[in-house]
Amino acid sequence: MLNGTAQTQVGLKTVEVQGEKQIDEKAIEALAFQVLNAEKDEERLVANEELKAMLKNELSKESAFRFPFSGIQSISILTPLDSAFRIFNWNIPFNDGTYDYECGILKQVDNTTATSLEFLSPINADSVDAQKITTAHKQWLPGLFYELIEKETKLQTYYTLLAWEGNDRLTTKKRIELLWFDQEGAIRFGAPIFEVENQKLNRVQYEFSAQNIMELTFDEKNNRILLDHLSPPNSSLKGIYEYYGADLSYDAYYWEKNKWVYQADVDADEGIKKSKKDFKLDEEIILEQEDIYSPK
Repeated sequence: MLNGTAQTQVGLKTVEVQGEKQIDEKAIEALAFQVLNAEKDEERLVANEELKAMLKNELSKESAFRFPFSGIQSISILTPLDSAFRIFNWNIPFNDGTYDYECGILKQVDNTTATSLEFLSPINADSVDAQKITTAHKQWLPGLFYELIEKETKLQTYYTLLAWEGNDRLTTKKRIELLWFDQEGAIRFGAPIFEVENQKLNRVQYEFSAQNIMELTFDEKNNRILLDHLSPPNSSLKGIYEYYGADLSYDAYYWEKNKWVYQADVDADEGIKKSKKDFKLDEEIILEQEDIYSPK
């Protein structure tokens, strides 16, 4: 999901739409590609405004909610299994190594074929405690969403979103975000359903070296969000996140009693059956290896 490579996840059954009101996805993709790849920052920003205007127009068509968008590669398009909305999300990379992000939420109006596209307003994540705030009135902590997990309780449906944020040249962030709708149907982000070491958080955020990679993905088989455990190379660098990276251990958030419960040091291969051949040593490789130390 890095550098604008989009992943599309579709919950509803999409159909190819013929006729005058077909979505012009080639034009959308051309502008989205320009946002990601233009040479100058100014060109990217101009293309971004044009892209937003085009999406406002194209996604107002009745076919928008079920259109497959199979030709779109530069925008992340996510749809939950209950087909309550669709997310159109992308990043704007700048030449100084920083990023801006855009996110539009497409909803159907009162169970009709009419649609409404709302673009969210970003909050400066550096000015708030990202793990404790909740947002309303179309505000969000910006990032690039790449996976959506739908969980339903008796009172509320929660949509957990995994996000990537290219912070700057030194660090990258990944976030487990929560989207839900209040009784009026307004978009809300964040809710205290993350239980982490006796704390209740509204979302979870991780920061690590921009030179490293962090795995953060939904393990459907075990009903958990699996992630690399991050740590610095030594204790003196604790809290200096440009030195943090994966340390070959894993943590997870398990869905238990309508909340995400953190568990440290989990088995990444939980539930995977292995045979004896998985543990068989390759004798040819062993023979090729030289002795590190041969006592006389």
